[in-house]
Amino acid sequence: MVDTVTTRNDDSVSSSGRDLLFWAATKCFYAHGYHGTSVRDITESIGFSPGAMYHHYKSKQDLLFAIVSWFLQESIENTRKAIESAGPDPADRLFHAARSHVLWNASDVMCSFVVNSEIRSLTPENRARNVAQRDTLQRMFDSAVVDGTKNGLFTTPYPLETSRAIVTMCTAVATWYRSSGPLTPSQIADQYGEMSLNLAGFREGYSDQKS
Repeated sequence: MVDTVTTRNDDSVSSSGRDLLFWAATKCFYAHGYHGTSVRDITESIGFSPGAMYHHYKSKQDLLFAIVSWFLQESIENTRKAIESAGPDPADRLFHAARSHVLWNASDVMCSFVVNSEIRSLTPENRARNVAQRDTLQRMFDSAVVDGTKNGLFTTPYPLETSRAIVTMCTAVATWYRSSGPLTPSQIADQYGEMSLNLAGFREGYSDQKS
């Protein structure tokens, strides 16, 4: 399964022990699940002894938390940049936020899958911190949909529910995207940007009518 999905290029990964363990854990969690993976599984996959992990991470739980935290923070930053570059128009903000989110999740479907399937395996304290990150990302989408609804650009009667559906839809690309498929990530991202506008009930040409 690992060979058929998009993952980080090994050439781009630092040779530091911490980075090697980070990506080894990601691959093992993806293939076997968090609870089906042992510390020995992770370390032996990169030729380390089990004890070597503890020089970099306190536990397997610490590794999972690092993976989830990193991926969500990068998602937040990518989405923020996309929205800022889109300008003030809510439709542009939503389109580019959705497009960015698809591109990020398609850039490493292995890590995305681990983050979204194994957040449940975090301790309550760690999960609360990561859920707060996820909420920060969600609010950026909420803002675009709510603003567009208020000014008549979007017609959905359920702006917050629509926003959640859009984020869920874009995140789920990681469950099926394969680099060997017929569409590039950019093409998929464009399609999902358009679908996000459709879900929000975008009134095409409304901005032109106002002006």
